[in-house]
This record gives sequence, structure tokens and C-alpha cells, in this order.
Amino acid sequence: MPNDFVTVKALASELSDLLCGGKINKIYMPEKDEITVSVRARGENRSLAISTNPQNPRMHLTTEKKENPPVAPGFCMYLRKYFTGGTITNIGILGEDRIIKIDVTSRNEMHDEIHISLIAEMMGRYSNLIAVDNAGNIGAAIKQVPFDTATKRCILPGIKYSAPAQNKILPSNISALTAALASYNGAKVSSFIADKFAGYSKSSAAFAVKTAGVNDDAETLSQGDISAILKALHTLTNIYSSPLYSPCCLKKGESYADYFVCPYDEGEYEKFPTLSECIERATSAKEKSERHREHTRELNRYYKNFIAREEKKLAKSRARLKECEDTEYYRKCGDLITINLYAIKRGDKTLCAVDVYDPEGKTTEIELDPSLSPQQNAQAYYKKYAKLKRTLVAVNNQIEETLQTLEYARDIGRAIDMCSTSAEYAEIESELAQLGAIRKKRAQDKRMKPAKPLEYNVGGYKVLVGKNNLQNERITFKIAQGGDIWMHSKDAHGSHLIIICAGKEVPENVLTVCAEIAAFHSQSAQADKVTVDYTRRKRVKRHPSGKLAMVTYTEYKSLSVKPNAHEELLAESK
Repeated sequence: MPNDFVTVKALASELSDLLCGGKINKIYMPEKDEITVSVRARGENRSLAISTNPQNPRMHLTTEKKENPPVAPGFCMYLRKYFTGGTITNIGILGEDRIIKIDVTSRNEMHDEIHISLIAEMMGRYSNLIAVDNAGNIGAAIKQVPFDTATKRCILPGIKYSAPAQNKILPSNISALTAALASYNGAKVSSFIADKFAGYSKSSAAFAVKTAGVNDDAETLSQGDISAILKALHTLTNIYSSPLYSPCCLKKGESYADYFVCPYDEGEYEKFPTLSECIERATSAKEKSERHREHTRELNRYYKNFIAREEKKLAKSRARLKECEDTEYYRKCGDLITINLYAIKRGDKTLCAVDVYDPEGKTTEIELDPSLSPQQNAQAYYKKYAKLKRTLVAVNNQIEETLQTLEYARDIGRAIDMCSTSAEYAEIESELAQLGAIRKKRAQDKRMKPAKPLEYNVGGYKVLVGKNNLQNERITFKIAQGGDIWMHSKDAHGSHLIIICAGKEVPENVLTVCAEIAAFHSQSAQADKVTVDYTRRKRVKRHPSGKLAMVTYTEYKSLSVKPNAHEELLAESK
């Protein structure tokens, strides 16, 4: 996406027209690198989202309501202290870079008027959000940097703010731009502009060259070409006040692939009233995907490490089980030594005796310890037999327990992929902690409400679907009543599904739709046909292992269905 000086400057101008003179009412910090500022401007309440996510830095007005943490981070508390109640006096570009400065007039603890600013640097992995006072000193930063060798800057409270150094030719330096274009000697003109001039992405540079009517593959540039390119660059840099300004999104099927200040090239574009709306539409899906990946990265690491540890434990137990295969051999040796005590002398190293357990009566050779008496040798074999017998029982129990743990834990991987809220991430973390996958669990804030299961409306019936084991446990054993219908995919990890029916008979078509939903939210979601069992909730019991959401059930019926999400029936979508 062309998150360059051209786009950022147009965005700053647009936000200035919409928010200047507005009063800051509330400030939230839904993510560790993102804030939302609620502003009352021109008789409307607007929400300004500012993100410093390295993969997707952006600033735009938003209509999305994000979940906020129960305790605000320190940076958010700082902003609330000094910026809440303040009036936005100016929004503009700082220098000639991808930096937007929001000037605010507010009041301090003594009710004295103060002038403060919020500086948003939208520069990929160097993106940051910094609060500075009237003297230009840093008050707080969303990302504190002791000293960065790449940017040669230190970003810490109390230090004088300085903008990142720019090593390219600035758009306002016409003489330098002209001299650089005069030195052009081949290759692509647009690539030359993007490499040498500050503020122009390759797509913006290509559009300027096209607007100027210059061949992008030209070997040299005439004075007329240079003048045309400079004029096009100037128009593009100030496009907000130009008739060309037409915020739009490039469509890719049903989704949006990119956003632009105007249609740059051929393709299917959809125009929007504001650039803010374009940015939100084009980045929404990517932002959600990035956030999900970010939030689940640590959980997946804990989960995969735990699975690997349990599988290694299982392999060791099976190796020990193989060692126990000779258990009966040691008992037989003890018996044969006892039978042939008369033929053994102290100091003998072996015993050759007829194997009474062999149908053919073959002779077998048994090793003896010459330091032990014949009776002691027999007892040594019996002790080894007894020890291996006990080990065999213990190892079999251990293998069964490990298999149950793995069976239970593998469902967590599916639940991690379904996470979408902070409460759900916390539930998975709690579950992993109970398994021992996380050695030291962070204390969960008691103010955080339990995550809600998926809720459907199927034929007038309320249907609940758990997204993880804690939700499965909750809807099955705390929410559902004995007469409600319980569903689960057969012989596969999956969500519990509850049809709230108070003991009434549920129509066949409703059961079929619910079975399709249960099949979709299971390990067998990609199969053509999935068998789903259902029974009354009163016939569902907790599994003897005590594992969360593992159950046994009786008197059930089955349906064979094709998995279907039936998103149109989700209660939230109505």
C-alpha cells in the first residue's frame, strides 16, 4: 500500500478539516501499539485510530468498536491525564516525511492552559507514537527506544524530540530535484524517483510519470520532460486541494487489495467519500489477521512445546514397555534355577537345564552370578521379574494417561485458531496453565468477563457453540438444562453444541442445521460427510479422567451431514 508522503499528507489535510476544533472526550488503548481517540467535532462523535503496528502502521477515522483491556497501559493513562478534555488546534505534516502531528490545547492539574502534541511516525518497523510538550520534550512514547543505531535517535521521556533524519531529496527542494532528474541516464524513471526523492512510493512515482506523459523506460530526460515530471510531482504532493483527489480502493474479487488518493492505474476501483474510509476498508482484514497471528503466536508456542514434550514422554514410555517384554523370561529362569538347585554349585557361571516350559523339552542356558548361592540367584531373577511386572503396570497406566492428555490437548490447537477476543486468549492461557504447558501463568484480571460462546438462532431456537474447552464446559454443565439437546461430532475433536429447547421435541430440519454447524466446528470440518451424535444434556456426564470438557454420553442418535458454518444464522450478525 502506498503509505508514502503523498498519502499521509492528504490524510493529514482531510483529518484537519474533520477534527480541528474538536474536543477529545476519551482515549483507549485496545492493543499494545494502537490507541483510539474519541473526538467530538462539528456536532459529531468520531473515533480516530492510530496504529504503530510495524506491518500495518496507519491513522484513520474508524467505526469499529474494539475490546479494551480491563486495565489501561501506562501510555494510555498518560494520554488520558494530559489530552482528555483538550481541543485539537491543528493536524498537519511534520517536516516532509510520513509523520503527522496533532496539536492540542489542554489544561494541567493546576488548570493552567498547556500546549501539547501527539506525533505519529508511520514508518514501518520504526513506527511510533510520541507525546511531546510545548518545549518539544518527550513526555511519553508508545515504544521507548534507549538508542537506535539505525535511526540515531533516543526516544525516552524528558529527552528533546527530534524527527528522523532524511537522506533523500525533499519534495520542496526544486533545484535538487531538477539536478537529480537531469542526471538520469536510463533504467525506469519511476524507480529513479522512488529511490532518490523522499516521499514517493514506486506506485506514486509511476503515476506521476504517467501523468507527466513521459515514457517510463526513457533513456534520458529532456528539459520539457523534467518540467512535466516536476509539475506532476507537485500536483501529487498537494493532491488534497487538486481536482484529481478521489479516495478509492482497488478491488480484488470481493475484498480490497489497496487504497489510493486517486485511481493510479487500470483496475476495478471503488470510490469512497474519505481517505479514512478507504484505509479502514483496505486494511481491516489484514489488521485482523495480523492481530490474530500476533496474539496466538505465544499460545501456539506453548501448545506446540507441550505436545512435543508429551509425545517425547510417550515414546520413552513405549521404549520402557518394550523392555518389559522379557518379564516372563525372568520368572522362568527363577523357576528353572529352583528346580535344578541340586545341580548348581556356588561359583557356577551358567546353568544348562531342560526347559520344562518348552513343548519340545529343549535345553536352555541361564546366566548365574558366581558370587551368589543357587537360592540367591533364583531370588535375584524373581526380584527382577517382580520389578518388571510392577513397571509394566505403571508404564501402561502412564501411556494411557499420556494418550488421554494428548487427546485432550490437541483440541486446544483448534481452539487457539478460533480465538478472537482478549477473554478467549486468557481462557486458552488458563487452560494451558492447568495442563502444565505454561510454568508461570500471569494472574488473570478478575474484572475480565468470561468470553461468550458463539450464538445462533436456528428456527427460533437459541443455539450455543463453545469455541474452547472452557466454553464447552460452561455451556454444557452450567448453562444447559437437562432437557436441552447436546451435540458433538463423532470420534473427532470439536465444539460442544447446545440447543436450548427445555425438553421439547426439536424439528428434524433444526437438528440437521445444528449438526452441520457442529460438524463445521470440529476437526472434521473439511470432510464431505461428518457423523454428529446428539442426546439430551442429562445423559452427558463428565469423563472419569476429569479432563475439562471431556465427556461420556448415552442413549444418543446420529446424523450424517456436510459441515456448514451457517454464518447467516449467527445472532451477532442480525
